[in-house]
Amino acid sequence: MHRITFVLGLSALMVALVACDLAPTPRAVPTFAPRATSTPVSAGGKGGIVRVTRGSLHQTITARGRVNSVRESYLFFNIAGTISKISVAAGDQIKQGAPIAQLDAFAIEQDINLAKYEAERADLLAKQQQARVASYDYRIESAASQYTRYIEIKDAAFQAYRQKAPTPADHGRATVEYERFLRAEADALRTAAELNTYKSDRQIYQLDADLYVKLFQYHKGRAETLQARLKDAKLVAPLNGLVVSIDKNEGDPVRAFEPIGAIADPAQLQIEVSVPEENILAIALGQATRIILDGFPDREFSGKVKEIATKAAIFQGKNVYRVLIAFENMSQVPATLRMGADIAFVLQAKDDVLLVPTNALVPDGLQRYVTVLRNGKPERVLVQVGANGGNQTEILAGVVEDEQIVIP
Repeated sequence: MHRITFVLGLSALMVALVACDLAPTPRAVPTFAPRATSTPVSAGGKGGIVRVTRGSLHQTITARGRVNSVRESYLFFNIAGTISKISVAAGDQIKQGAPIAQLDAFAIEQDINLAKYEAERADLLAKQQQARVASYDYRIESAASQYTRYIEIKDAAFQAYRQKAPTPADHGRATVEYERFLRAEADALRTAAELNTYKSDRQIYQLDADLYVKLFQYHKGRAETLQARLKDAKLVAPLNGLVVSIDKNEGDPVRAFEPIGAIADPAQLQIEVSVPEENILAIALGQATRIILDGFPDREFSGKVKEIATKAAIFQGKNVYRVLIAFENMSQVPATLRMGADIAFVLQAKDDVLLVPTNALVPDGLQRYVTVLRNGKPERVLVQVGANGGNQTEILAGVVEDEQIVIP
């Protein structure tokens, strides 16, 4: 009785341990930085048994990438300030022109009011001075007319005096004309002095008017500039899309053009990959790729290389080239942004070849072995390998189709 209980207990413990081994491991959260990619195990895990199959093999180069949008934009203010309001959150779907965030604009609004007041004041003073200038235009015109008339009277009186007093002896008979000449001459001199004063005063008032006009233009322009700054204090969506991130909080100071988040169009996705320099010569425009998204490990998507950088960048101390991949059927791709992805660049396709899981191969120097079940017993068999397709490898000799192989 005790023995049966012990056996049952041991069996329950083994079942529990197996259940623990089979429990699914939670997937890591996708990140921006590429990470090392291992070849996934297909057709049987460690210690499993698989058959040699015949099929197609795609020789590949694998890399790590992430999903981004063809239309993606950073969010930033054109001016510095303190964020007073944030109207959206990451994950919100918004339309172009919708409000995203607002800077504290109290000081700008006060400066706008002051600039408008100074502009109106300068405009009023300019108009007052222009009115004075206009009044002096009338005075100058009147004085100039009087001066001309006095000169004519003076000339006429002098001519009359000369006619009546051609000699000094006749002077007494022309005294009246001479006095009229003297009065006209005095009036002409007085009017000339007034005319000069009017012209001088008009010039001063004109200078004042010009100055106030310039002040008006300055304050008006300043008000317009401040209005533009006030507009820049409001951040709106540059396109229809999904708010990918908001990296600031209300009350945070920001510099001009400092990114506070990002927005992207989830309907137009692509894959961005950093390819090591030693592999870049094997990558070509239009080359086929296979894509596995982190969030959808059981689905495979097709893509093609659409862009290859002409210059290398430095990543983790190595030269890498930025490669962009377009999905072949965008309608089948989930609306995911910034999700990690495993990429396989297809180099060569071979049909009707013998295939074994790559992890079934055991290296021994320059040779490769597999463990084959023959007559129910494991047997180490030397094989000749061909092309490597990542999780599967071509076998040229050593085993035949349908033979059973043990995964070590």
